[in-house]
Amino acid sequence: MARNERWGLNTPPLETHRHWAEEQEVIGPGLQAVMLWSRFTVARASGAVLTDLDGNEVLDLQGAGGVNSIGHADPTLVAAMTEQLATWTAGAFGSQARLDMLNALRDFLPEGLDRVQLYSGGTEAVEAALRLAKSATGKYEVLSFWGGFHGKTLGSLALTAGARRELGPLPGGFFSAPYANCYRCPFKLRHPGCGFACVEHAREVVKQQSTGALSAIVVEPVQGRSGNVVPPPGYLAALAELAAEFDALLIADEMMTGFGRTGAAFAFEHDGITPDIVTVGKGMGAGYPVTGVIAAAATMSSGAFSEPSASSSSFGAFPMACRAVATTVSVIERDGLVERAEQLGKELLEALSPLAEQAPLVGDVRGAGLAIGIELVTDKDSRAPASTDLVRQAFTALLQAGVLVMTGGNTLRLYPPLNIGDDEAHDAADIITRTLTELGR
Repeated sequence: MARNERWGLNTPPLETHRHWAEEQEVIGPGLQAVMLWSRFTVARASGAVLTDLDGNEVLDLQGAGGVNSIGHADPTLVAAMTEQLATWTAGAFGSQARLDMLNALRDFLPEGLDRVQLYSGGTEAVEAALRLAKSATGKYEVLSFWGGFHGKTLGSLALTAGARRELGPLPGGFFSAPYANCYRCPFKLRHPGCGFACVEHAREVVKQQSTGALSAIVVEPVQGRSGNVVPPPGYLAALAELAAEFDALLIADEMMTGFGRTGAAFAFEHDGITPDIVTVGKGMGAGYPVTGVIAAAATMSSGAFSEPSASSSSFGAFPMACRAVATTVSVIERDGLVERAEQLGKELLEALSPLAEQAPLVGDVRGAGLAIGIELVTDKDSRAPASTDLVRQAFTALLQAGVLVMTGGNTLRLYPPLNIGDDEAHDAADIITRTLTELGR
């Protein structure tokens, strides 16, 4: 059997769909679109491979949006979590798990970022970062960017321009500006000749809309939900200068990009800067729900944020979460997965980039490390975005052929494990290339 023949829905997923239908009798609405489109039901998982209830195997490049950093059922993580489960699970007292986590992070974090507070979900950490910025600056306004995604609670939702429909009114003090999406530049300019017109526009937004109380600029170093949009070099550095100009803090939302995903420990390192505050999650726990806020000691000691119970969380720093982080970071470092993400990401981009010329439906292929976006269009010249129906067709065709991907708007998003095998990664690239080319024709 040829390598690629292993993958795909070769057996009708009858049991898989029966199970899914039974779940829908009780579970509430609002699940992710790709879950509803696929109705995929997992029987077991290993590394980058998911097996459904009917025995079909698919390559998991969805990776839960970057959560699956070290592969499903990593033996080191399984052993560590099993031992911790039998030792102590509930409570945020001191523990060996927490000390191991802090020691692992001490070595992994960039210089100057030496304090961490743990939470359970991404939006919770973003809200905490906003509180920290307000405590550190004594101000309350926040600038975010079009196309960004930061969560679904009140403050993080106010940062998320594309997820507010029918959910107003929003709190005051939040305003937004265009992100450096060069494929869809709202100013119709080209980098580097544009002189970062988007940053200049953001400066004017602050000048015109702020009351003089800007506390923070919140930005994703790579915009995930918008399709793994990678800004040009120098963009984050320009935003850091903008924040300093208004005596505000720069918050880098690294939920999707942190812990090696982009080929650096953290994506902001590609621009040679250190933000004031970093929010992290997803890949740091490799499947265990844990997130965090990272900052310098002086910043995190600020005002109200540092008072007893002011920055705590019900499940923050519980031993299972700490053990998950400690083990995941140790595996990433032990196996050189940051460097692997950089190298394999270059290989996959090289393999997939011709789609932008050869596949009628593909307008752009971009990425940083193992966060890759394939933007679908209906016309390459006008760059008219593909409809949801067309994106669903592409998603379904890829799943049928054996590759499970994430979507975002009109973009297919790829987040393989950082330790995906070479053969599996290139099988996936071959399947994607063949499927999208044939679909366009």
